[in-house]
Amino acid sequence: MTAKHGPSDENPLQLIAQKEKELEARLAQTREEAKRLVEDARRRVEQIREDARREGDALAERVRAEVASEADAITKERLARAQAEVSQVRSRAADRVPEAVRLVVERVLGGLEQGLP
Repeated sequence: MTAKHGPSDENPLQLIAQKEKELEARLAQTREEAKRLVEDARRRVEQIREDARREGDALAERVRAEVASEADAITKERLARAQAEVSQVRSRAADRVPEAVRLVVERVLGGLEQGLP
């Protein structure tokens, strides 16, 4: 029977106690490894959050710049159109000044002639 169970001087309780110590050591080692893995995961999550925040800030800044650029381009385009329209109105008005002056003179002189006895 000794060949089957090892040396006869080994006490089964000692074997159980030894196995229990080995299991406790492995359990402690596994807990430490799990703790380290959790901390690594937390660090990675924090890094990912920070990277995402930076990317979001950069994207927001690019969008702001694009919007400002588009608004500037639209403003310039509308200003150019308004200036062109003002030029056209001035040109038409300048063309009509002689006729307007003639009409004013006729009416003023016509009014004076009607008022004469």
